[in-house]
Amino acid sequence: MNLILRVIGMLVITASLLTAYSFTDYEILIGEVKIKKAPIREFLLGIPDYPYAKALSGRDTLSREEAQQPKDTTSQRILLIGDSMLEGLKDRLEDYTEYNNHFLKTVIWYSSSTLWYGSSDTLKYFIDEYKPTYIMLVLGANELFVPNIIRKRTQNVKHILEQIDTLNYVWIGPPNWKEDTGINKMILKNVGSMHYFPSKNLNYKRTSDGAHPTKASSAMWMDSIAVWIEKKSYQPFKMENRSKTVKKCECDHFATS
Repeated sequence: MNLILRVIGMLVITASLLTAYSFTDYEILIGEVKIKKAPIREFLLGIPDYPYAKALSGRDTLSREEAQQPKDTTSQRILLIGDSMLEGLKDRLEDYTEYNNHFLKTVIWYSSSTLWYGSSDTLKYFIDEYKPTYIMLVLGANELFVPNIIRKRTQNVKHILEQIDTLNYVWIGPPNWKEDTGINKMILKNVGSMHYFPSKNLNYKRTSDGAHPTKASSAMWMDSIAVWIEKKSYQPFKMENRSKTVKKCECDHFATS
């Protein structure tokens, strides 16, 4: 009898653990083996665990991932915001914005991360200040090697997306110089493939710090982003026939202590 009770107790505990695990937003690895989640969450709530869905006010995330919108040919108010990696992108982006009659504002927060942007309302402040129609978020390079990043920073990413709300945007992933611990996977899972540009897939020449792409390499990086926006993003807009003129960018600079 005692043996039967112990077996039943172990089964109850196991079922409870599996149920709890099915509701988490991270995965467990034992060595090289990934523990697969049971579909308990879907059974209890009727909510499928779509890898690219996110719950944000005022938007149907599944439909946004299913269909690319028609190309917007109007002028855009672009907010380029993020960490120091965007410095290499802004000059070439100005070529595009000038030629296509867009307006560009740039905010650089040096050494920033999803932790910083996701635990403050800095992004919302600049959205209210500049009233952009499109956001280019360059963020993640300072978090390539954060252990357990999906568990630690997912809520920060969600807060960033809450600030973006229904605005059109692209999250430009970090230009990896080594394999990361999950930052790119976390971004993709939360924003979806039509809002995420995978910069890690490109080849770069680097500056002396070994991390930042050179000016020429950054220009090619921006060219790739421009093509992606027109061809593969959720909301394409004009990024055509860049001019050769480079103007000084209006930038706001921040530095973490």
